[in-house]
Amino acid sequence: MTKAISISLFLAYVSPLFSQPNRPEFEAASIKASKANEGHSSWHSRPGYLVMNNQTLKALAGIAYGVPTDRVLGGPKWIESDRYDIVARAAEPADGPKLLLMLQSTLAERFQLAVHRETKSVAGFALVPAKNGLKIRPDETGGGERSNSSRGKLVVERISLETLAKSLTRIMGVPVADATDIKGMFTFTLEWSPESTLPTAGTDGALPDAPGPSLFTVLQQQLGLKLESKRVSTEVVVIDKAERPSEN
Repeated sequence: MTKAISISLFLAYVSPLFSQPNRPEFEAASIKASKANEGHSSWHSRPGYLVMNNQTLKALAGIAYGVPTDRVLGGPKWIESDRYDIVARAAEPADGPKLLLMLQSTLAERFQLAVHRETKSVAGFALVPAKNGLKIRPDETGGGERSNSSRGKLVVERISLETLAKSLTRIMGVPVADATDIKGMFTFTLEWSPESTLPTAGTDGALPDAPGPSLFTVLQQQLGLKLESKRVSTEVVVIDKAERPSEN
């Protein structure tokens, strides 16, 4: 899954406004059924604009409300299969947090999406520095955040390690919490064998008979980070209502 603006930077901003009805709205938003292949999705933004490609409603809800897709629960089955392209424009050069509030408004209006939050404790992983420390340096160049993921590959520009933990959560399908206490934004590319069996939470990354380097291996070798089993208290978004939109 791809994201271009950091959920971690605006989650604290979005959450207090979660239940407020007067969220900002886009000046114009186009929603169409996607014709792209199922295996690739992306989204990016710039001030006042949000473009999302080949996204399910489940993924859109996760992006809009600041949680990984696997923590979006409930709703009809089609929210995980139907895919959409969204191009939205604000009336002003709105920043990332405000764009996501506008996305919430669009989903409520066009998909009749209604949700609520719950907190659950589940088995997961903590992202921590490896024994020899971090192997990458902060990216101090200007520009926004960008992320592009496909099977066995993650390419990112200027993301925080907290955002990396959220990306790993989506890739692995289990919660990953950032426990590095490392600040800064980072640019890197990770490639691993998608056939490698991902361990379940509680196994500390054991990968028997993996045909190539695992995600656990490349995290430690290339970034100087590792994953440790941990019980994680995680917030989930529960879908109470959703309807298919009409295109425009």
